[in-house]
Amino acid sequence: MADEAESDGDDEPIVELGEKTPVAGQPLARVAARLTWPHEVSRIINQEGESMIRTPSGPQQVESIFADIDETYIDSRQTFVSLVEDVIGSGPVAAEGDDANGNDDGNNTTNTDGDVDPEAEAI
Repeated sequence: MADEAESDGDDEPIVELGEKTPVAGQPLARVAARLTWPHEVSRIINQEGESMIRTPSGPQQVESIFADIDETYIDSRQTFVSLVEDVIGSGPVAAEGDDANGNDDGNNTTNTDGDVDPEAEAI
């Protein structure tokens, strides 16, 4: 039966992933995985402060993210991830050369609310 389940996928088309587009920064999970828990925030900043984390608005340094966090002690990886995501948000991360809306022309015509910016130049 295991052979039947494996062979069922042979008839499906192969999905092309497209070109490799670089994404600046590191995934939050990678930075969190390099740390041990529990940890003081000052030690996190000493160890990973220069690391750039991928965010929906572009890469940000760990140290600058922690400037917006009032905690001094983090007891677990889950708490770390939750605190950081509260600051940076969650969602798709733009590739290098793209803006947060997926435009690759460098002209962002959308404001932070996702609405078209009336002051933006018409393309």
